[in-house]
Amino acid sequence: MIQKVLHITDCHLVEAGKTLLGVDTQASLEAVLGQAKAQSACDVVVASGDIVHEGTPAVYQRFLHTVKRFFDVPLLCLPGNHDVLANMHDARLPMQAITLGPWLIAPLDSHVDNEPSAYIASDDLLELTQAINASDAEFLLLATHHPMVEIGAPWLDKDRILRVDELTNAIAATPGATLCGTIFGHAHQEIEATSNYGPLLGSPSTCFQFAPKSEKFSLDDKAPGYRWLFLAADGCITTKLERLTTHSFKPTMN
Repeated sequence: MIQKVLHITDCHLVEAGKTLLGVDTQASLEAVLGQAKAQSACDVVVASGDIVHEGTPAVYQRFLHTVKRFFDVPLLCLPGNHDVLANMHDARLPMQAITLGPWLIAPLDSHVDNEPSAYIASDDLLELTQAINASDAEFLLLATHHPMVEIGAPWLDKDRILRVDELTNAIAATPGATLCGTIFGHAHQEIEATSNYGPLLGSPSTCFQFAPKSEKFSLDDKAPGYRWLFLAADGCITTKLERLTTHSFKPTMN
């Protein structure tokens, strides 16, 4: 049986009535979820960080209620560098690993409040390995906020997860589910790379996009997007990236 995952990321919600870079990020999130729902049901939704841009508990609660209006399925939320972890807890966002058939979908927190760079704390790695040990799943889909691969944009690459081989070898050596792929956000663009432990897949933001291969902060005019992942019973991952077909969310640098 194929398990279907909807991956959304970098929603950057703000206080009601405000916009960010000229984009109504609440409206763009709703447009993404609405288009995805019209395409297909899913088994799990993963939101891989930068859920809000201004991290009050009320904005997180609005995010949670928004997702549940469209998809009444298990939700996994990760913190990004714009998130405030304590406020995510206060809003009761679900941040625990999810077992889905033979698959474990597990988070690895790569964020530090108010810091752009990735950092994997020993406690966060321990929490991941404990989740792997506690699950009867055969296969692991890992979710992070920061990329595990260079994307060719220096201003973003400096903040990526470092020492990736050491990290993934440690995860792969943990008794339990086999690491078969990783999804992430932060880059605000489509990323598809390969590794010794399956595909490394970055998804577009649900609001505004960054220009690929840019030397410094630069916006792209591509539409908001999301990614479907299809998790097979043999441990294989296939994927399809989607963007809004009606694109009215164009950012500005003002």
